[in-house]
Amino acid sequence: MKALGYTRPLEIGEFKTALTMLDVPMPEPAEQELLVQVKASSINIDDIHFAEGTFFGGIYPSRASIDKPTVAGVDVAGTIVKAGPGVAGFKPGDSVLGFMMPGSGRGAWAEYCCLKSKLALHKPAGYSFAEAAACAIGGKTGASAVMCAQAAAGCQCAVIGASGGIGSIVVQILAKQGIHVTGVCSGANKELVLSLGAEQVIDYTKGPFDSQIGGLQMDAVIDCVGGRDVEAQGMRMLKKTGRFVTLCGPEKYIGERKVGKMGIAAMLGYVLWRACITSIIGPRYIMGGLGSSLEPLQNLVLNNAIKPPIDRRLSFNQLAVREGIAHIGTHRAKGKIIIDIAPA
Repeated sequence: MKALGYTRPLEIGEFKTALTMLDVPMPEPAEQELLVQVKASSINIDDIHFAEGTFFGGIYPSRASIDKPTVAGVDVAGTIVKAGPGVAGFKPGDSVLGFMMPGSGRGAWAEYCCLKSKLALHKPAGYSFAEAAACAIGGKTGASAVMCAQAAAGCQCAVIGASGGIGSIVVQILAKQGIHVTGVCSGANKELVLSLGAEQVIDYTKGPFDSQIGGLQMDAVIDCVGGRDVEAQGMRMLKKTGRFVTLCGPEKYIGERKVGKMGIAAMLGYVLWRACITSIIGPRYIMGGLGSSLEPLQNLVLNNAIKPPIDRRLSFNQLAVREGIAHIGTHRAKGKIIIDIAPA
């Protein structure tokens, strides 16, 4: 079968040129796995980080080789062809969405993939395969972050990186819950973020965003960008009882560079220290979006028919996907970039 991947460990910046179309054997579902004919997948910034061995500073080193190439991609939307032993709740012909385990070498940018049944959900009828693929890992991460924020109807919440693949989902979830949303993004994306449910948009290119809110204090800030400068501004926006939920921590767009074992330990230590100290003095600092449970995705995203905007849709060939990788690497994508693997 055809799949997009790479055949050696990559250096930073090599993914978009090293990606190639591979001929790999058809996978066979193991226990608790589903063989899925992939209809659509998406490109996430973490797909680049996994490929280049920089995810969370280098916590997942690449083991790709010519003998054992790595198939890229995490998000899956497609149709079940075969269920492995022990699978319950799914059958051949069912339409599903889910995500592949990162670092496994078995990705979703392929005609078929084996998806763990615990990481799969039935695709709602109101979603196309492209929309379902756009919601998978980004929807799980965004919904988990909203749960960590613990904001209730009537609260004020800011979303930093509101126009991205995760931020655009977070804005919609919050707005559906009756929360007053302030989106932080480039001014070029203002109308998009307002259309998602934000009540106001702050353009970070015009100066520190915390100084642009006119004294309004937030009950929660959800950070989809990362970095200590973003944290400092976000914390200044919060009430003493507020919550700063970061998906990236002290490293902006975590995974842009290799930091080594000591650097990884330092980042984890910082996150733990900030979480502990702020639980006493406030506002709370929380590393969000963790865990593999799909309940937040089902309950907050799919059950509410929330769909991220789609920046562009790509054909399943290496040149088109290389261009998509280059685009998402700029951090300027408006929502999700979809790869149409097979006709729906």
